[in-house]
Amino acid sequence: MKEFFNIGMKFFKYTLLLLLFADAWLMHAQLDEVYMAPPDYIRTAICTINDYPYITPIASLDDYIFISFDDLEADQKTYYYRIRHFNENWEASTLLPMEYIDGYDSDYIENESNSQATIRSYTHYELKIPNEKTKITKSGNYLIEILDEDEEPVFNFPLIVYENALSVSVEVKRPVEPGKLYTHQFVRFSLNVGNFPVQNPAGDFTVKVYKNENIFEPKKFSAPTFNLGNRLVYHFPSDALFPGGNEFNYFETRDLRGYNPGLDSMRLYEMYHAYVHPFPAVNYYMERKDINGSYVVDSFRADDKHTESDYIAVHFGLPADLFPQQEKIYVIGRFNNWQTDERARLKLNKNTGMYETVYLLKQGYYDYYYVSKNQDGTINWTGFQPSFSQTENRYTVVVYYHPPGARYTRVIGMGQAVSKPLK
Repeated sequence: MKEFFNIGMKFFKYTLLLLLFADAWLMHAQLDEVYMAPPDYIRTAICTINDYPYITPIASLDDYIFISFDDLEADQKTYYYRIRHFNENWEASTLLPMEYIDGYDSDYIENESNSQATIRSYTHYELKIPNEKTKITKSGNYLIEILDEDEEPVFNFPLIVYENALSVSVEVKRPVEPGKLYTHQFVRFSLNVGNFPVQNPAGDFTVKVYKNENIFEPKKFSAPTFNLGNRLVYHFPSDALFPGGNEFNYFETRDLRGYNPGLDSMRLYEMYHAYVHPFPAVNYYMERKDINGSYVVDSFRADDKHTESDYIAVHFGLPADLFPQQEKIYVIGRFNNWQTDERARLKLNKNTGMYETVYLLKQGYYDYYYVSKNQDGTINWTGFQPSFSQTENRYTVVVYYHPPGARYTRVIGMGQAVSKPLK
């Protein structure tokens, strides 16, 4: 019995050390379990903040949140929104709506308008939060659900809302491991707690790091490396590593009658079809300006880009002779919320000798990236493009706070840094 007890105590101590000092692990399942992607007839589902030109799912309590989407069935449906609060692991909060919303947590979307002078008709919907009926009052993870006329969920927007209770300093460094010096990026950060009451940072704080604001693939940290009183330092050279990747590929569809960078051609059949440049098989770093995977709706000849921009069938393709036939190839970016579903998968077309897929996308500027999947279902970002430490990426550090006895998880700070200085 004593031997079993000693073994049990060793296992307990080992498990405890893993929880406190393993420091980081990738999380993929929690948000995936509650996220609902838009159906095929819903396109250009955007959630962003203020006048920020690029789409971001991270907002402060003082920001305005802008939501918009298009219904390609163009039948002027009535849609509702509903706001739900979650903890850091995307588990439903125990708070009542009245505890995190001032006003109504659900109401119908008033702003709708039909497309004008477009080949593909659609109805455009817009929503701003806060508005005269709804205001979010608590920080945390949120799902903003879009409901149909029967108040059944159609799709949702994941959103992180933070408060500025403490400041977060973030640095992007070259790794210290020789084998990753030229391929990876190391994120070091610290929490400047000031007068914030810190009792047990290892148990009360959960810190997540997001690359290019992709909240589906965080790295999660618990205990800081150093507790310097008013400053908690997180320094994990082996765990806080991200493959640098290469810069995003991009294309434009802003001009229906002229030249668009990133396209081979554009043709008009029953609607406009755009053909993206075939992927260049290179093994060197390609320096170019991108917007870290995001996209911008825009049309050169539209007075109102939201209702006068047309939809275009965008053809993505990779030469089949460059990659093994059994590879599962996906095209992802902010335009499809980083989802590797069947719509994003490129399939072999034996007539053209290409892996191909087609996306119906609104006019604008788009970043995109070709990826494969690992055996565990996670994304392999280096399957088709080599990784470089000088690639420019944006890293976001979000701090969750849940002390013993608290009824909900607060998001008490956010900090960002880009890896541009590594060039």
